[in-house]
Amino acid sequence: MWQRFNNFISSLTTYRALSPDLRVRRQVNQRLRRRPALSVEQWFETFYQPQGMTYSVVAFAYQQLPLYSGLDIARVLPDDHLYEDLCWAQVCWFDWQLNLCEDFCHHFGIEESDSLALSDCLEKTTLFTIRDLIALLNTYGVRSLGC
Repeated sequence: MWQRFNNFISSLTTYRALSPDLRVRRQVNQRLRRRPALSVEQWFETFYQPQGMTYSVVAFAYQQLPLYSGLDIARVLPDDHLYEDLCWAQVCWFDWQLNLCEDFCHHFGIEESDSLALSDCLEKTTLFTIRDLIALLNTYGVRSLGC
């Protein structure tokens, strides 16, 4: 009986450590509310089209990043720092990178084995801003899909 109780307590502790910090997420979203919310088309045309990014990749990021972070991506600027401004490590689930890679490959019909290559790339690359993250996805998507 004690073993089951200890396992339960351990599970709760682990779950809390791997879960997003909802208080931090609320604080970041409150700061973002001061900015206008852009549609995906506005977000793309304003920030990413001038840099030669692919619409389908930017639209994917616009749609998926809120699922991992809980942040209002429509209000996020390309130069927002993932960790300093958006507290990315605190607001996302611990496995957001793995989910992003799997979702990206599934969405674009890329071989599942390439999901691991993208995951490795994410781990090895220093991402500072949202623009860095989207540029990495765009580069990977162009290389894999010939977009």
